[in-house]
Amino acid sequence: MANKDSRVPFWWLILFILLAIGAGVATVLAVGGELTGMAVLPLAL
Repeated sequence: MANKDSRVPFWWLILFILLAIGAGVATVLAVGGELTGMAVLPLAL
């Protein structure tokens, strides 16, 4: 019988978001990019 409460726990969403952000940061750093330059660029325009 299927479980009627199929919602994802809140902590699982937070963990997924943190892992996604960490993977993005690691990718930028791996290709030699700068995180601060990308963050300031929209403000300079």
